[in-house]
Amino acid sequence: MATEPKKPQTVTKKHLAKKQKEEKQVKTAITVTIVILAVVAVLLGYVLVDRYIVKPNIVVARVGETEVKVSEFRSSTIYSRLNMLNQANQYVQYFGESGKQYALGLLNQIMDPEIVGENVLNQLIDEVLIREEAAKRNITVSDAEVQQEMQNQFYFFPEGTYTPTVTATPVYTPTWSATQFALIDPTDTPEPSPTPTETPESWMPTATDLPEGAPTEVPATATLAPTEGPEPTATAIPTEPPTPTPYTERLYKKDVKEYMDSLSPLGVSKSDIEWIIYNSLLREKLSADMTKDLKPVEEQVWVRHILVDSEEVANEVIAKLDSGQKWHDLAVEYSTDTSNKDNGGDLGWIGREDNYDPDFLTAAFALNTDGEISKPVKTQFGWHIIQLVTKATNNVTSSKFAQIKQNYFNNWLTDLRASRDDIKIEDVWKQYAPEVPAVPTDLYNYVISTSTPTGN
Repeated sequence: MATEPKKPQTVTKKHLAKKQKEEKQVKTAITVTIVILAVVAVLLGYVLVDRYIVKPNIVVARVGETEVKVSEFRSSTIYSRLNMLNQANQYVQYFGESGKQYALGLLNQIMDPEIVGENVLNQLIDEVLIREEAAKRNITVSDAEVQQEMQNQFYFFPEGTYTPTVTATPVYTPTWSATQFALIDPTDTPEPSPTPTETPESWMPTATDLPEGAPTEVPATATLAPTEGPEPTATAIPTEPPTPTPYTERLYKKDVKEYMDSLSPLGVSKSDIEWIIYNSLLREKLSADMTKDLKPVEEQVWVRHILVDSEEVANEVIAKLDSGQKWHDLAVEYSTDTSNKDNGGDLGWIGREDNYDPDFLTAAFALNTDGEISKPVKTQFGWHIIQLVTKATNNVTSSKFAQIKQNYFNNWLTDLRASRDDIKIEDVWKQYAPEVPAVPTDLYNYVISTSTPTGN
């Protein structure tokens, strides 16, 4: 039986209106979807542009025509915070209970982002000034030198282990005058050291309120290598010691990669580290060039003092000295400085930049004649009567000479910066002072804990 052909469906106005309505709804939905996707894309693009283009290029400081931007400021500050954390860990690891108070000084700084941030920002400004001066003197640092320093930081010496050059320390032999013999009886008073106590050459954090006497040297560790790791376990000593695995270039590159991978989540790249190393090397080269003509000598005074509690007592001591009483006897009787009162308050040779109260140093160096006695001098410790034994230009130790050169360079940098009127720090920098890496809670709690005293 033949199939009857279907009759064409009659399209009514009702059907047509319904179809048009559905088509309009689809178009509207598509339009809304496109608009939403466009808005999302715009917002995402804004976030990405803001995070990776706008913010990194915000200027936090200007030195002449040179701009210091957020990207450099953040990476340098994060790296500085990381080094401070490592330093705190080393204090605790190597000095135990006695190292806790010094570690606490560092941790308290890290917990205030603006303290570290301000220090780093000033350092970045100094680096601009250093780069300008280095360019004037045609001082450069090559990529090869940067890579060599990176290897040194990881103790990788492909040309052989580095051995520092030992510099002989010159010895000063004083020639005694009759006046000096009359002031200091060699049989009663030990001869003072001809040079001041050496200043440790290892790094100390700046602007840290550490108590006097804090340890300033930490056993050598790789500057760039992480210090955290598992607790060591006891290992039986084999009869035949194993052959040590040579530190090959492959292992060095592996260590560098692992270290850079650990910094990447913090926003610090390998190029950031290389830039930091570059500026450090340039500073060293410029400092060496500027101080090359300095001699390892220093103007020093050999003084002794009597420390008392009031100006009235100080004047009483001076009156007794004027009447002919012996300095040594009065020092034993009056001085509150128990560390040296029994040897007449003898302080030996001191330099202008040694670790003494500034008012004390000013008064000591104001004396010019052997045996001259100062008026009462007030310092944070009380009232001093200072006597000059003698004044001379003396040789200094190698470490003291290094400190003198460092002070010379730092003073030059301070004076240069003070003379510039084109240095501007933008207040916005505080918004971008990083808070990472943060102080680990376990480390902080351990540092602030105290040993339980043993009962009787």
